Amino acid sequence: MNFNFQHTEERLDDLSLHKGRSGRRAAVTVLKVFVLFLVLAAATGGSIAFGALRGVISNAPDISSIDVSPSGYASKIYDSQGNVMETLVRAGSNREEVHYDQIPKNLVNAFVAIEDSRFFTHNGIDVKGIFRAAGVALTSGNFSEGASTITQQLIKNNVFEGGMEKNLGDRFERKFQEQYLALKLEENLSKELIMEYYLNTINLGSNSLGVQSASRRYFGKNVSELTLSECAVIAATTNNPSRYNPITHPDKNAERRDKVLRKMLEQGLITQPEYDEALTDDVYSRIQNNNSTVQGSARIYSYFTDSVVESVLQDLQEKAGYSQTQAYNLLYSGGLTIQSTMDPEVQTVVDEEIANLSNFPETYYTIVYRLTVEHADGTTTRYTESDLKKYFIKELGNATYRFLFNSDEEIEAALEQFRTAKLTAQDKIISESYTKTIEPQMSMVVMDQTNGHVVAINGGRGEKQGNLVLNRATDSTRQPGSCFKVLVDFAPAIDKAGATLATTYYDSPFSANNQQFANWWSSNYVGYANIRQGIAYSMNIIAMKCLMDTVTVDVGFEYAKNFGISTLVDSQLSGSGTYSDKVPSIGLGGLTYGVTNLELTAAYASIANMGEYQEPVFYTKILDHDGKVILDNTPKTHTVLKETSAFLLTKAMEETMKSDCPFEVVDPNIHETGQECYFEGMSLAGKSGSSTHNYDNWFVGYSPYYTCGVWYGYDDTYMFDGGQSCHKYIWKNVMQRINSGKTDIGFPGSNEIETAKICSKSGLLAIDGVCDKAEDTGVVYTEYFAKGTAPTEYCNRHTKVSVCTVSGMMAGENCPPDLCEDHIFLSIDKADYKEGEFTDDCKYLMPDGFLDRPCTLAHRLIDNNTHEEVTGEAPTDEYGNPVNPSDETGREQDPTSGVLTQYD
Repeated sequence: MNFNFQHTEERLDDLSLHKGRSGRRAAVTVLKVFVLFLVLAAATGGSIAFGALRGVISNAPDISSIDVSPSGYASKIYDSQGNVMETLVRAGSNREEVHYDQIPKNLVNAFVAIEDSRFFTHNGIDVKGIFRAAGVALTSGNFSEGASTITQQLIKNNVFEGGMEKNLGDRFERKFQEQYLALKLEENLSKELIMEYYLNTINLGSNSLGVQSASRRYFGKNVSELTLSECAVIAATTNNPSRYNPITHPDKNAERRDKVLRKMLEQGLITQPEYDEALTDDVYSRIQNNNSTVQGSARIYSYFTDSVVESVLQDLQEKAGYSQTQAYNLLYSGGLTIQSTMDPEVQTVVDEEIANLSNFPETYYTIVYRLTVEHADGTTTRYTESDLKKYFIKELGNATYRFLFNSDEEIEAALEQFRTAKLTAQDKIISESYTKTIEPQMSMVVMDQTNGHVVAINGGRGEKQGNLVLNRATDSTRQPGSCFKVLVDFAPAIDKAGATLATTYYDSPFSANNQQFANWWSSNYVGYANIRQGIAYSMNIIAMKCLMDTVTVDVGFEYAKNFGISTLVDSQLSGSGTYSDKVPSIGLGGLTYGVTNLELTAAYASIANMGEYQEPVFYTKILDHDGKVILDNTPKTHTVLKETSAFLLTKAMEETMKSDCPFEVVDPNIHETGQECYFEGMSLAGKSGSSTHNYDNWFVGYSPYYTCGVWYGYDDTYMFDGGQSCHKYIWKNVMQRINSGKTDIGFPGSNEIETAKICSKSGLLAIDGVCDKAEDTGVVYTEYFAKGTAPTEYCNRHTKVSVCTVSGMMAGENCPPDLCEDHIFLSIDKADYKEGEFTDDCKYLMPDGFLDRPCTLAHRLIDNNTHEEVTGEAPTDEYGNPVNPSDETGREQDPTSGVLTQYD
């Protein structure tokens, strides 16, 4: 090992314990080594010569190259507020360092009394102890009897790795080198620092290394708070941590604790009253109570801790150059300080909402099943949940059978039915077990979009069963559905392809790559709609036409990658063909593997961050045991979108969450898809998404402070009975709580934005008195544009025509003004219109040849009484149609006004 001089010198400076020994050290050392040699030579029959002695010494580690400071410290993860979030524990790694001045005097004295009574007076080896041990060795052959000082034990543990020699010769060599190095070590280190290192090193049972770890494990307190009785319990453990474990063998520990206290009394380290009080202390009841608490909070790490662990292990290898084994050992035994990004308050909110059963309309269970059966002929068969599912599909004759249970009783009944069907009387069950998973499942990620910090994460509903298990937020890839429209279709259209939020596409039947696409709401088609509407109403056809006509699949694919989506497939061979995500279905989130919640949330966070992508991170720094920075985890960043593009997308996504969208639609089923997520008092923007049959349900959105992504569905992609919105309400609950008390500062603005009054049916400048008077579902509204991209031409889809109210034809020269009214017709581009494909816009088309056939009637209104010509409107029937003449003279009387209409 390398001797950590820097660490040692710092500790010496802290304690001001440099020794002022004289030149007699060398003489004393030589004398003691000589005496030691004589004792050991005699004990081994005089067979070791002085030449061998020099060889043993020359083979000893150089005192300047050894490190006796403790190793195997527990690493700790801290949350963003500086609290210890988790202590990473594995066998031999949960050491927590304390300095000498933090250790109670009683604890030091307890170890001195039982382990090395002359520790503060000898110089590394105890000559009296050596002669006593030599006598035992000569008579019994046992070389371990009382010869080791605390200094020697420190060297044995931290230099010779515990003294695990395989034969007597190696053991003698190690023992001699250990004692030689103990003499040299005491010339370099103070007694206090040696004791500090020793007490931080020793194994004290129950996977506790060092007195601080043991104090927490047995008593739930810091070592500085230990009582005399508690100090004696810990000191009693070190002789044999398994045999004297105060949890598993309290009686044996109590016997040795009493011996420790008695030794302390005999050596004058405690008084008689202190001794008597310590003996009557019911310390073992406290130990058992604390053990129940520790066991009740078993070390099953949170999903966030799992994410930190995986991220640190990966970065130690990829960024710091450690091997996989080195990274693992460093993480669990290196005493690292890991500063995580977790916000404990946000994490608590996320966990509470996902754990709240009342947030979910339905609750089922799936199981992982294992059954091993031995047959009469000695063969064995192993069954799993797959066999169980196949059996019930066949038994019920239902290929869409959902392997879901309502209760434990239902599970047991199903297992009994399966066993009855599969097992015979001669079969013997070797083992059977199952574990439950609550369904449907959910995952959630919350990020601070300004710096890439993941502040909270939840990888699934129900009790977490272990460490580094499936984390649905980071490990599961699911189909993103319409959430991908913004990333692949609309973002590149606005950012690169010259489109604006006002750019229109024709919503009508559409197919591409031999695949037919449809909208989510019904078979109805709207007609012309723009990108803003495409986002607010999540219009599939608008998104697909935007991708195919404006963006191209290749560009959309590259934008998705630039948004941080790493699961995309460029081209991949398989047994059944070639897979690729460079296909039109990418525009609606139909992917080979899907996306993770973490990456999808980070993608939207980059829009919230004005187009700057921040790699999601779970920690900011890793410091080694001495406080030196190993890794500074500043997120990688790159620009995904222009600032103006991000601003415009946010403006459009604000509309998805409101119920007062200014656009009108004929189909009542069409609505803004994020209304359930909206709450007052904070600026919000986001996008919903769902896959075919609602297998996957998403909402990803943001406030000025946080970006939050939620996924909801069954692990086994079961279909929901109906539409699902509970994930949206949970998103709302979480975001409302974590944004509570914050000022609504609004989303970032841009100086490179202009506005214009637009007609939504053409995407061009609105014509006053025309576009705003149209009866179709278009509206005139104010739209935002990146400077220089606002249209300069006026609407070319609305046409105002004066229509004769009598004939219903374009007004002619004989039609008086009072018989004419303006009518606004909508035109459809020839490239968009197809015979037989009806859309809502078709209702407002100008009839063919309408402008070529003006009204030719000569109109006169004759008063029935005076027979004089008057002005006024022609009579109409109850449906508003002009009334036709009914008599031979072509005169019909209006019974209410007495006005007759003459048709000539």
